[in-house]
Amino acid sequence: MAQVLVVYPSGPSFDLDYYLTKHMPLVASKWGSYGLKSYKIITFQEGAPFQVQATLEWESLEVFEKAAATEAAAAVFGDIKNFYEGNPVVLKGPVVASETVASSESKL
Repeated sequence: MAQVLVVYPSGPSFDLDYYLTKHMPLVASKWGSYGLKSYKIITFQEGAPFQVQATLEWESLEVFEKAAATEAAAAVFGDIKNFYEGNPVVLKGPVVASETVASSESKL
């Protein structure tokens, strides 16, 4: 497994509604057949250096690299201008450890 993080720096205008209702469904439809397994979207508190992060889970880093070079990727990357006025930061790497923690009674 590999994860690709796409983080959007704070400052430039960001249309979260468009992102959630148009862009991410586009990502899923274009890249699902190329090995994209899932995604999660996080919004950060005001004052953080980033405003939104997408975590995309892929079969492998090699699979992502191949998908990023396709015509489908051109549609995904070309859509960014429709919801964000800046340049996102992309971080990627293989998952080297993971664990699901069994839930227990909260101490809070």
